[in-house]
Amino acid sequence: MTRRDGFTLIELMIVVVVIGLLAAMAIPNYMNMQNHAKEASTKSNAHTVQLAVEDYSVRNGGIYSTAPADLTPLLPGQGLMVNPFSGLNSEPQFGAAAAAAGEIGIQAVMQGGVIAGYTITAFGKDGNVLTIASGNH
Repeated sequence: MTRRDGFTLIELMIVVVVIGLLAAMAIPNYMNMQNHAKEASTKSNAHTVQLAVEDYSVRNGGIYSTAPADLTPLLPGQGLMVNPFSGLNSEPQFGAAAAAAGEIGIQAVMQGGVIAGYTITAFGKDGNVLTIASGNH
């Protein structure tokens, strides 16, 4: 009788193929979940900007502002937020809609020459993932 030690080449190849199939199924799901997490972080940054605008309004008798000098001190880190797609610190885009992955944009809504509200946009991987419109309009 011969004694068998270890695995045969066929058994090892089957294990490698099975691991390859599992990886082929898992990697796209992992990448998709990363993109969803980055977009969720971008939405969170947009809500943080919204809270700063509303905080300014409460402190100033219902008057809204979208000026960087008014809002930056109310944002965490003096206005620098981490862009989840690039990993860099950046300010919201004041006076413009968000146009690049991870950006937050804030625009004033004017009514009779007075800022009556605001529109905040959050840009994800492929386009806007959130638009917040608020104020007295």
